[in-house]
Amino acid sequence: MLGAGQNGTCGAPLRRTFLDGFCAASVLRIPAPSLALARLSPTLKSNLRYWRWLPFALVIIAVLQLSPVTRTFDWAFYDQGQRHPLKPAPIPNDSVILLVDDDAMAKLGQEPLSIHWPFPHNAFSALLLDLHQAGAKQIIMDFTFVEKSAAEEQQLILGAVAASIPGCILAKPVLGEPVFWDSAFRSANPSFFDSPRTGSVEFRTDYDGVLRHYTMAGSIAAAASPNTPLPKAPFALLRWSGGLSQLKAAGVPVYSVGPYIADGLRLLNVLAEKAADYDTASIVEAMKELPVANELIAAEVRGRVVFIGSNAHGTFDSKPLPVGSKDPKGLNVEPGLLIHWTAWANLQTGSFISEHGWPFKVASGLAAFLLIGLAGRGHKRLLIPTLGALLGSALVLACAYAALSYGHFFPPFTFVSSALAALLCLTASNFLLEQSRKREIQAIFGSYVAPEVVKLLVSDPAAVRLAGERKEASVLFSDLAGFTDLSEKMPAEKLLDVINLYLEQVSECLLKNGAYIDKYIGDAVMAVYGAPLESADHALAACEGALAAQEVMAQLAPRFLKDYGCHVHMRVGVNTGDVIVGNMGSVRKRNYTVLGDPVNLASRLEGANKEFGTAIMIGETTARRAQSHFLTRPLALLRVKGKLEAIEVHELIARKGPAEDPLAGFVGVYNQGFQALLRHDFSLAKDCFTQASQLRPEDKMTTHWLAQAETYSQSPAPTSWSPLIKLDSK
Repeated sequence: MLGAGQNGTCGAPLRRTFLDGFCAASVLRIPAPSLALARLSPTLKSNLRYWRWLPFALVIIAVLQLSPVTRTFDWAFYDQGQRHPLKPAPIPNDSVILLVDDDAMAKLGQEPLSIHWPFPHNAFSALLLDLHQAGAKQIIMDFTFVEKSAAEEQQLILGAVAASIPGCILAKPVLGEPVFWDSAFRSANPSFFDSPRTGSVEFRTDYDGVLRHYTMAGSIAAAASPNTPLPKAPFALLRWSGGLSQLKAAGVPVYSVGPYIADGLRLLNVLAEKAADYDTASIVEAMKELPVANELIAAEVRGRVVFIGSNAHGTFDSKPLPVGSKDPKGLNVEPGLLIHWTAWANLQTGSFISEHGWPFKVASGLAAFLLIGLAGRGHKRLLIPTLGALLGSALVLACAYAALSYGHFFPPFTFVSSALAALLCLTASNFLLEQSRKREIQAIFGSYVAPEVVKLLVSDPAAVRLAGERKEASVLFSDLAGFTDLSEKMPAEKLLDVINLYLEQVSECLLKNGAYIDKYIGDAVMAVYGAPLESADHALAACEGALAAQEVMAQLAPRFLKDYGCHVHMRVGVNTGDVIVGNMGSVRKRNYTVLGDPVNLASRLEGANKEFGTAIMIGETTARRAQSHFLTRPLALLRVKGKLEAIEVHELIARKGPAEDPLAGFVGVYNQGFQALLRHDFSLAKDCFTQASQLRPEDKMTTHWLAQAETYSQSPAPTSWSPLIKLDSK
């Protein structure tokens, strides 16, 4: 064939058209045997060198298929199609949904009924009797009865009533059958169990935890007539009509079970009188003589299929579905009963969705490569193949969306990911031209997590000296006070919620003020101002970030107390000085961080807040630069463990406001008292601290220095005395 093509037949032009379209687009590149290349034209030699990129592209597609990325997009596409269908799913008009909702719990819990959750068996017996006497066509209950009743007669009545209603289908517990339908009951009453009376409630969730399929061993399959064709697959993909609110809007009746149980208790009392010995035969006979149900509620269910489930707080029967209302975690959550109703509606209208899996994925992936190859034929620029990928992806998505509304699910994102992989191969030549530079940047990217560092490296890779450099910066440490004790008392799930919420809110405040989040250490945050991005006012920015973080914590504290029952507050330490900034770590893991005594002191200041009764403690350099913009006060000359020299530490209190502000008055008189201490003017210090104590009686440091001033105003202080505090712990 090769020889014929070279001699002018149609074989060579056909092959050249295919290769020019695919190879000139830089999609395929596989080395050909040297002998074959020698016999081909120079154009084909140039094109065939692109074939070696084919394995690279196929590896990308394989990784996408094996990873959850493609499945995530495919199921997200399915979910959106179910929430916003091109053609609404058909809804049968002969169903009713009854829910154990909050309204039912409230009304049944009142006198004289005093029925509380979990409902006793006689409440369910009353409900079934009322629906049966009202003329319900079929009853499907989404309850698993696994616990025996404290009153044996209640269990006997419920078992006989549920069994004697032919259309009553119950949920099947994971192990065995409902407690009142044990083997002894079934053996004694075989006529009630000629057909399935229970259905499985074990559903298959997808990898993201969302329920989209219905098991053909479920209650709906048990309720179906023998002549009804069921899907052949063990799990059928559902076509959803919406959540409860959408079903109500579409005309599906949704009622509370309260009135039915209340009316059924009247019938249950009559039944108990007529079948005093509670054997199955007498109960069944007594049911034939019961009065009719209340006509007002009987009209709501007569001739309809009734679905019974729970939707009240505390019943724990909410399921993550593709449709419905959002919960605090962003999931669409609806009562589990909705799964059974949707499967029943699909079965009645023949609207289960047919899934088209890997054959379609393989075909669409190959089609995407062919499309990009043809679109790139003869074009060195990426505009045409990019437009081809966009238009092809848009067409596939539109067709898949339309097909989903008509009962077919074609996963579309294999095509999209394949098109992206093909475009990636088209850019291989440009990639090779800048390979060395991009490898260096990518290696740096792998070592950093902070967006500001990444942005700086992209714009100027030389801006960060990997060997380290000395520069002035402000370092901030924050910690959640009492978190160690809290972690021992709180379940892990709640603990994770608390720490994630705290870190998210605090980090956002710090980042807004120009911080670089260096690391998280448990519940502690280390942030740097002035590195890697230069900032002349890094001390002011650090103080502003600390105050903003404390304000957020003041807003979060009531929420933590309400949601988690815990009292929390935050301590912050800020210090300014010359630090070593650079890329530190090992070959496998590096971190852009800061080192030096100012960093250690910032950490010590954060911990020292506990001893001083303060919230934000700052170093002397930070205080000197911040005092024109913020209210600060000196706390003491502090000597920390491991250091011989004492340093003056300050408290950051607030942003500066009007001079007549009470807080400003307190800071002013306190500062006068502290300066008097430094001069050994203890009489003046005593007067100042007395006045400050009247303004803020709870202040720990005011009380401490007032006591010192009173002592030394009565007896002389040593000449070497200074307002020094020594901390022996870190």
